[in-house]
Amino acid sequence: MKYIFILVLVLFCFSACQESLEKRAARELKEYTLKKCPTPIINDVQTDSANYEPETKTIHYYQKLCNQADNAEAINQHKSEIVSSMKDNLKANTANKTYKDNGFNFRYTYRSQKEPNKIILDVTFTPKDYK
Repeated sequence: MKYIFILVLVLFCFSACQESLEKRAARELKEYTLKKCPTPIINDVQTDSANYEPETKTIHYYQKLCNQADNAEAINQHKSEIVSSMKDNLKANTANKTYKDNGFNFRYTYRSQKEPNKIILDVTFTPKDYK
């Protein structure tokens, strides 16, 4: 009887210490931003920051288009192909599997390196887009 009580107590302690997935997302994205951002420029894209927006259950990446990719006219001309490619990449991305399995949204905001106040592309994917 004593061992069952101890086992129940230990299990209760472990379950009480777990953080919610939403809190985990906020913590992980904050840590990512502090430790890794801005990221190196890869394929003319640089990640400036990432955060979790609890009111919409959205993981939001803020990125900068650099060099040749910093071309709003070209982005607008090929927007449907770009968004389709982004959606395919999100579907294939296993790093976000837990968040996708729990119905999170993913938002990507791309700004111009030459004109930092200019948003070139802003796309949000919901579960219906990546499932």
